[in-house]
Amino acid sequence: MYAEFHGSMFKMSAEGYQYRALYDYKKEREEDIDLHLGDILTVNKGTLLALRFSEGEEAKPEDIGWLNGFNETTGERGDFPGTYVEYIGRKKITPPTLKPRPFRPFPVASSPSKVESESGQQV
Repeated sequence: MYAEFHGSMFKMSAEGYQYRALYDYKKEREEDIDLHLGDILTVNKGTLLALRFSEGEEAKPEDIGWLNGFNETTGERGDFPGTYVEYIGRKKITPPTLKPRPFRPFPVASSPSKVESESGQQV
């Protein structure tokens, strides 16, 4: 992952891989996502590396098993079977740009007021 500075915006980018659904798949578990023929899915490279897959193995999703990714067509994120998709290629993933928050001044503390102690003296 690398960072770019654009004007007053700071963007993070990561590399990912894209896949196309070859078949419909109806999710069986809560963490799964539905697939429809032709859906485009993106998987973060870090996700595959965390599963100890080497560079080049992303092109054979059927050998990976279950993938966790984002369905670009439906906007869903979750698991899907690698046997239901084909590898399309690499993709640079850039999260949405957040608007900068306006500067907010720090509050100014008021000077401490004098309080009376139990003996009646001002402190």
